[in-house]
Amino acid sequence: MGDLTGPIADVWIPIAHGFKSCIKMVNDQGGIHGRKIEVILEDDRYSIPTALSLFKKLVYKDKIFALQGASGVGHTATLIPMAEKEKMPLTTASAQKKFFYPARKYIFCPIPWYEDQAKLFFEYVFNDLKLKNPAIALMYPDVATGKDTRDTFRELVKVYPVKDYKEVVISMTAVDVTSEIMRLKQLKPDIIYIHGYIADTGLIVRTARRLGLYTPIVVNQYGCADKTIQLASKAATEFMAINCFGMWDDDSPGVKELRKGSLVYDPNVHYRDQNFFQGWFVGILYREAFRNAGRNLTREAFLKGMETIRDYDTQGICGTVSFSPDDHKSIDSSRFLKAF
Repeated sequence: MGDLTGPIADVWIPIAHGFKSCIKMVNDQGGIHGRKIEVILEDDRYSIPTALSLFKKLVYKDKIFALQGASGVGHTATLIPMAEKEKMPLTTASAQKKFFYPARKYIFCPIPWYEDQAKLFFEYVFNDLKLKNPAIALMYPDVATGKDTRDTFRELVKVYPVKDYKEVVISMTAVDVTSEIMRLKQLKPDIIYIHGYIADTGLIVRTARRLGLYTPIVVNQYGCADKTIQLASKAATEFMAINCFGMWDDDSPGVKELRKGSLVYDPNVHYRDQNFFQGWFVGILYREAFRNAGRNLTREAFLKGMETIRDYDTQGICGTVSFSPDDHKSIDSSRFLKAF
């Protein structure tokens, strides 16, 4: 379940394609213990009421075994109690720490928390760039996911020697951000962090350069995509992003397998972004959990199968993955990427 036609469809469509392609590969290789996996894909349109309706349809009509989704933090917060009531394994796409710490039995996270990415940004600013008393700006949408990053920033600016700090609220569906960029120019920030997605981030980067704001810009996980650079065009020079997944052209065994699988099912598509990698990665997690669960498949066996994934080498898809009964967060490492 994800947003296939709403405001963040440009993120979710690749995630869905990645997951489906990985499961197709698993099925074509004989399935798991001789059984095939069926994928049912639903569009929640970034709507909480739609997500609720789809959850009921998937659970009571389709009789699903496990769920991947939904599209946003608010949607996930609404579905978690329902998933726990139904004892339904749920792999989210939202990375808000409170959903996973302390660990919940049925809930798993496939990416680093938004809090982790914010902390990594501050470490980069002070330990790598070695900025002295910098002015930092945060741009974020006024939704639950953006507020999570905002709250982390507010704590971090108390810890680090930040000269000035400013927050600018953005709209996920904005078509003009001139006023927001003009407010940033008044601050004269040394670096800007965006909790964003593809379309809004591309618009912000392009507008900033057009208005003469050449401050370095860093975006979090879901704004990290080549399409963002395409939308920003020439303004994307020196644009940076944080992401935990590999790149299409990487020469690692895991990425080679991903490329091969993608090209088999979509031979005319010769590039996939990191959101596709995320969907593929969740498919890999399911494959390993099903294998570990054994032939007598139950949800309890599946959960134990997930929790026995330890020090699993994804061979370039992302970092090493470990779960345990007390830790349902899969990835602790990310990359910094820069456009040229």
